[in-house]
Amino acid sequence: MVNSVVIAFTAATLVRSEAARRIMGLALVLVYIALNLLSPADMFPVLGPYRPILILALASVPPTLITRLESPEIGKLRTQPILMFLFFAFACSSWFPHGGLGANLVTFLDLAPSVIVYFLGLVHFRSPLRLRLLRATLVAVAVYVVATALSQIPLARGTGESTPYVLVSGEEANLELRIHGLGMLDDPNIFGQFLLLILPLLFVGKRETGLGRGYFFAIPIAVLLLIGIYFTNSRGTGTGLGVLIALYLIQRFKKAGKVGAAIVGPLSLVAINATQSRKVSMAGGLDRIAIWSDGMAFFKSSPLWGIGRGGFVEREDWTAHNSYLLCAAELGMIGFFLWMSILVVTMIQLNRVTKVVGKSDPALARWAVPVKLSLGVYLFTSYFLSCTYNLALFLLLGMAGAIIAVAGGDETIPLRGTKWPAWSLGLCVGVLTLIYVMLRLRAV
Repeated sequence: MVNSVVIAFTAATLVRSEAARRIMGLALVLVYIALNLLSPADMFPVLGPYRPILILALASVPPTLITRLESPEIGKLRTQPILMFLFFAFACSSWFPHGGLGANLVTFLDLAPSVIVYFLGLVHFRSPLRLRLLRATLVAVAVYVVATALSQIPLARGTGESTPYVLVSGEEANLELRIHGLGMLDDPNIFGQFLLLILPLLFVGKRETGLGRGYFFAIPIAVLLLIGIYFTNSRGTGTGLGVLIALYLIQRFKKAGKVGAAIVGPLSLVAINATQSRKVSMAGGLDRIAIWSDGMAFFKSSPLWGIGRGGFVEREDWTAHNSYLLCAAELGMIGFFLWMSILVVTMIQLNRVTKVVGKSDPALARWAVPVKLSLGVYLFTSYFLSCTYNLALFLLLGMAGAIIAVAGGDETIPLRGTKWPAWSLGLCVGVLTLIYVMLRLRAV
């Protein structure tokens, strides 16, 4: 492992061409992201002891540091990276109030890959071309997993047993099949969410007039991803698709879009219940509501510091099925505020990128809207999933940070006057209040 890092650092410093160093760093980052999503240790267990992802992450650090030093514009983005560093530091210290030094180390090792992806994204994805290369990487991963999973469905249906990419449950006469990936995409709900966040990124073209010939690639890929979303049989992802359509209508058509969004919402629920075996209903979510009740109890037991990152599963044997409650219960109001602040600051600045550079850099501005849509639908589906610390979220934040940095960062898009701390705190209190109200309604 050490030899790999030494070799990478030597190679990065010996390459005299700045362009060559950046290409090498970008290539390492794209491979690192792809392998994180594909999980080679699960695909090829023999590679597990060699920890290929960790080696690749460490190897990508030297060229990334050099690229950062050669890119002063990144320094113009200050608030988001500072909040990310504070959140990471707090999460890695969350067990100190409970006397768990070893658990802090585990948190560091578990959370570091996602935080690394954020900073790698911030440094390397600062141009439309690089964003397109990242999109191609994500699409390649998604297409591979969906195609592999779909090819295994006949075997799973015929044998009644799960395969690496198909989860089988239920009785023989009424089997329920759900496709998924490996590693961090092993949960069908998380995999569906991953497919969902790629959809807005497919339709970003080089020209203001649209994709042109790119539609011949974007539309078939979108259809395949929608088929994949259907076969995840995920209620949250199906609902998220309706929300994504609603967000697009609001973004594209303003007032008329709000009317369309109000219609799409109920229709999406009807469509899910008509086509999926797993229905969207209050009764269908009672198991999660019961877990939320325990989560609120965990939060009340330590509202400031939380019970420690990873403590939810330790106490409950189940995860929270709500990213916001998971963060509040494990990291308390301090960690929850920092996590929410990262999201609020990112959305505020990302929302203003188009106004700031819409004319001077239209190619960059065209990426701001789909990244915002992807982040928005991710946050909606996160209300029903435990993905507080998932790599996909930190990758989206890194992409957004890179776009904001190129647009001028905090200097061109200042946060003063936005009252983002008040918004962050208000959202923290609001989400917890909503969960509490839902629990009280269940008890009535």
